[in-house]
Amino acid sequence: MASDLQALFANLAEKEGFKGHHSPEGRAIRTLSRALNGISSGNLSRGDVIVLCDQAVEDWLKARCKLSPWSSYGLPELIAQALEAEWITQPDAVSLQQIHDARCSHHDAPADVPPQEVESALEFCIRLIERHW
Repeated sequence: MASDLQALFANLAEKEGFKGHHSPEGRAIRTLSRALNGISSGNLSRGDVIVLCDQAVEDWLKARCKLSPWSSYGLPELIAQALEAEWITQPDAVSLQQIHDARCSHHDAPADVPPQEVESALEFCIRLIERHW
């Protein structure tokens, strides 16, 4: 794991201590923080981390859109709503769609996810959620 991700993990742990984890952003950050810890300790595969990134953002957007956690809306529909509400930018939407596509394409072969793709996805998702926390 790159040193900037280690610093990011330490920062998240500190922020979680005083900002909590009960808001939609806090819950997403907690999931992403666990993904970061899991990949760095070798307890999660790269594919697992991509799934967690995708799911954390999907759950966060469902909460922001005031949808049930069990809503059948998928990430692509939520991205469109988030763009319309101006919670994310067009470049954010492109990055989120790429993460979602990686989750779908690596579903059968999670070990094929390149390490740099995982680090980039994790860092992007954390920074995106942090902007709203």
